[in-house]
Order: sequence, then C-alpha cells, then structure tokens
Amino acid sequence: MKIFDEISEVKLKDTKHRMVLKGWGEAVADGIELNRIVYNSEGIPVKGYIAKPVNITGKLPLIIWNRGGDEKNGLLDDFLAFGILGEIASWGYIVAASMYRDADEFGGADVNDVINLMNLASGIKDSDGINIGMEGWSRGGMMTYLALTKTDKVKCAITVAGLANLKRNFLINNYLDKKFEELFPEKSGFDREKEIRKRSAVDIFRDINTSTSLLMMHGTADDKVSFEDSLELYEQLNSVSASAKYEIEIIEDGDHYLSRHKQFVSEKRRKWYGKYLKFKD
Repeated sequence: MKIFDEISEVKLKDTKHRMVLKGWGEAVADGIELNRIVYNSEGIPVKGYIAKPVNITGKLPLIIWNRGGDEKNGLLDDFLAFGILGEIASWGYIVAASMYRDADEFGGADVNDVINLMNLASGIKDSDGINIGMEGWSRGGMMTYLALTKTDKVKCAITVAGLANLKRNFLINNYLDKKFEELFPEKSGFDREKEIRKRSAVDIFRDINTSTSLLMMHGTADDKVSFEDSLELYEQLNSVSASAKYEIEIIEDGDHYLSRHKQFVSEKRRKWYGKYLKFKD
C-alpha cells in the first residue's frame, strides 16, 4: 500500500558523510537509511524525511520530530536530517519529520501536517503502529504542545527550548515579533490576541493530553525562547494532573541549542524514549 506520494533515498557525498561520521558517529553515518518524502496533508503536498536503522529486527516504535524556525528558516537539508534524525533512529526507532506546508501559519493549520504525518507513518511496515513519541525544539516545541491538544496517541514527548508563551517571547525576541506580524498582518476581522493565545501552550494547557509523558529541557541562557516558558508550563500541567508523568530539566547557562550540553541532552532523551516506548532504560 502506498503511504507517501513520493519517497527517495538520500545518499550523502563523501564529504558530507565524513562530517556526519565526525559529528554523530559511525552508528548514524553508516547505520541509518534516510529518505525524502512528500505526503498529502489536507490536499496539500508537504515535504519531510523518514529515518530508520539499516538493520531492523521486528517492529519499531515511531518518533515524530518537529522542526523549529519559520518558513524556510529552520528547514532540514539532507545533511542535517541525516545527523539529527539519524541519531534518534540509531537508538532503535523510525523517525518521521515534517517540513510543514509552504504557507506557514506558525502553529495554525500546519499543526495538522504533524498529525497527518504521524497517522501515515504509523502505517509503515517496520512500525509497530502503537508506541509513538514526539519531539520538538523551539518552535517545534510549540508544535508539539499544540499537537498534544489534538491527539492521545503519543505515549511520550520531549521539548527542548519549547516556545510556550508567545507574548513573553515577543518582548525578548524582536525577530519573532516581526515574523508573526508578517505572517498575520493586521486586517479586518483579525484578532491578534486570539491568534497568540491559540498558539501559546500556557493559555491552552488544560487541553494538552495528560496521558502523554512529557520531558521539557531548557537552558537559563536561552536568548531566543525564555526558559520561564518551560517552568510556567510545567507548573500548570502539574496543577491539572498530579498523576501524569512530567519532568523538567533546567540547565544552568545553557543556550538556545544547549550546544555545550549535547552529550547530556542526547542521553537524557535516549533514556526518556527507552523508558516510555521500549519500557527499559
């Protein structure tokens, strides 16, 4: 059965392959298969990637990875997809990532591109179709929170520097404020405050599915998304459900990308997925 409208394998040139080998190791550089895909989301062709181990025995859990940025800023290319998605795939998962529709709504109808990819990718023959995780960094964190208001299929999720309060971050990130203005210029019938609230997890936290185990990671030196977003949302979610599994990791002096804490962040994420998708550390 055809799942994706288009699918083609990525073969990195020697230079890029050596860069992946140096940056992510042999398990990623030589142990991962990466494919570009195009899939249908509400009648719109959307681009993305699928990564999985070369050698698969049995069915694997699926992880949906949500990119950050806006429009073309933050798009994965073949090299980044091989490294970023390949790292997760090397832990024993199928990883699917959407680049979102070209008409970016920054957390509007494009959230459906995440849900539709999840539903399609769970039908891949190597996927167990049941154990599903989700991850998002920065704007991808916002997409993850919004997706969790629309589905109860995700067993666990991870956000890193997740955007949860747009109003707060417009004050510290002038680019983000201007980009939102460009995407949604003032016009008759447009309610800017309403659109901001619709995209801010701190305003809709009661709609986030409480059966999803959620890990939030954020650095205190993040100058793009305030670490207070994660703290605020963590407290709100715990006020809704004391039985849900929420964990927060605030990293002192960590920047937006937690670039000086890569090994710690990778190991924390690996163990979180292992605990909730494979039921072992």
